[in-house]
Amino acid sequence: MIKRSLVVLLSIGLVSCATLDQEGCLTADWQLIGFNDGVAGRAAKRLEQHRDACAEYGVVPQIEAYLQGHDRGVIRYCTAMNGYAVARSGASFNAVCRGDRRSAFAQGFRLGSEAYQQIERIAEIKREISDLQAQQREDKRLLHNQREQLMAQHLTQDQRSFLRHEIRQLEMNIRLRTVATRQLEQIHNVEARYLMTLETDLRSQL
Repeated sequence: MIKRSLVVLLSIGLVSCATLDQEGCLTADWQLIGFNDGVAGRAAKRLEQHRDACAEYGVVPQIEAYLQGHDRGVIRYCTAMNGYAVARSGASFNAVCRGDRRSAFAQGFRLGSEAYQQIERIAEIKREISDLQAQQREDKRLLHNQREQLMAQHLTQDQRSFLRHEIRQLEMNIRLRTVATRQLEQIHNVEARYLMTLETDLRSQL
């Protein structure tokens, strides 16, 4: 076990950040800290960051306790169900899993990636709808202003003709955009229903 601990410490990266404050260092339960890091999918090299954070307070991490907790946490993290959840959220594949646990995590991740692609498809449709609605609001504002200007008494005939042309163009744009928005909303509803069916199927394979 000591040999394994030394290997872990030698492989630790140089990047450091304050992971624990003074109270956290002085009252640290290193097995629990290791567990929390493992269950969050963090690599064991996180221990070096804890070591740096606590060095200021004269606290040295309990390596064996941390690694025991980390192993337990990784077991909890490296499941097919969690792999699905990680991929579904759009996070990248985590290399912390090893052996059979990696295979299970990878299977869930592959299935979760399918769900994520559908979620992104729905999100893109929602962005398109939002863009159309923003353009619609702007055109309606311009249409209102153009109609107000048309009522002015000092306009020349050419100016009135130009305003009428602009008003007709805006009215047409608004009508076309209304149709396009309704079509996208229908597509969104279909894709959302498909996601529910897809996820039921994907989760049944976990």
